[in-house]
Amino acid sequence: MPAAEKTHDKAILVTGATGRQGGAVAARLLADGWHVRALTRNPESPKAKALKEAGAEVVAGDLDDRASLDAAAAGAFGVFSVHAGAYEGGPYGDDLGHEERSAAKLGAAAKAAGVVHLVHSSSVGVGGPLEPHMDMLQRKAEAERAIGASGVPHTILRPTSFMENTFDSFRELQDGVLVSMLDADTFEPHIAADDIAAFAAIAFADPEAHAGKVYELAGDDLTQTEKAALIGRVVGREVPYVGITAEQVSDDSPSTAKMLGILNRHRIPVDIEALRRIHPALLTLEQWMTGIGKPLVDAYFARIDAK
Repeated sequence: MPAAEKTHDKAILVTGATGRQGGAVAARLLADGWHVRALTRNPESPKAKALKEAGAEVVAGDLDDRASLDAAAAGAFGVFSVHAGAYEGGPYGDDLGHEERSAAKLGAAAKAAGVVHLVHSSSVGVGGPLEPHMDMLQRKAEAERAIGASGVPHTILRPTSFMENTFDSFRELQDGVLVSMLDADTFEPHIAADDIAAFAAIAFADPEAHAGKVYELAGDDLTQTEKAALIGRVVGREVPYVGITAEQVSDDSPSTAKMLGILNRHRIPVDIEALRRIHPALLTLEQWMTGIGKPLVDAYFARIDAK
C-alpha cells in the first residue's frame, strides 16, 4: 500500500500499533494524512513491516520502559494509548499492576514531551455500577486515573464488545453456533475497531472540543437471539443460539464467568444516537459484516465449511 500524502506536520504516537485497536487507529490516521509513529516491541515483525510500508514511522519501545517512551514521544503532537488488560491466560494475568503502571509511564512521557492531546482507550463499565464487581474494570479505572494524573489534555474512549471478536474469538461463535453464557434476551452492545479509530481521529483533529470528554462506544446493541438471527440472515445459513452455564465458562476463565453473569443482570447503557451525531458513519453489526468486516466473516465460515 502506498504511503498517504501527509497533511499534518506533527506526529501522533500510536501504542499497540500492531494490535487490533492500535492498528485500526494507525490506519485511520495515515488515511487522514497524519504522520504516524507506531510503537512496537518488535520492529521486524510482519505487522510492523506492513505499517512501515503503509507510511508509518516504526519505533521500538515498551510500555513498561519509560526511557523508550520518552524517545518515542519526543516532538509528538498526540498519543494514542491502549494497554493490554489483566485476565487469565493473558500476558499480564500475573501482573495486575501493569496496566496502571504502563499508563502512568506513558502519560508522564507525553507530559514531558509537551504532547498536545492524548486519547486513551479503556472499557465500557468504568465508573459505573459494574466496576466494583469486575476486577478487569477496576484495572481499567486505575489506568484512567493514571492518565488523568499525568496532566496531559485527553479524551477517554470506552469501547463495548468488539464486532471483530464475534468471528475471531473462541468465546463467541463455535462451529457456526453462537454459544454464550449471556441469556437469550441479554443485550450486548458492539463496536467496530474502525469506529474506535474514527473517534480517536475525531479527537485528534479537534482536541479542544474533545478534551475531558468520555465516550462509551457502541454502534449496535443486540440481544443474543437477535445477534444469532442477524448473523444467519447475513450469511444465508442457520446460526443457532445456545446458552451455556457459568460452570462451563469458569473451567476456562472464572473472571469471564463472573463478568457475563453480571451482564445478565445489569444492562450496559449506551447512547448510540448521540455517538452518531459525532460520527455519522458509525457502523451497525450488519453494516460491518457486509462491509469492512466481510473478509473476516467469510474467512470464519470458510474455516467451518473446511472441517
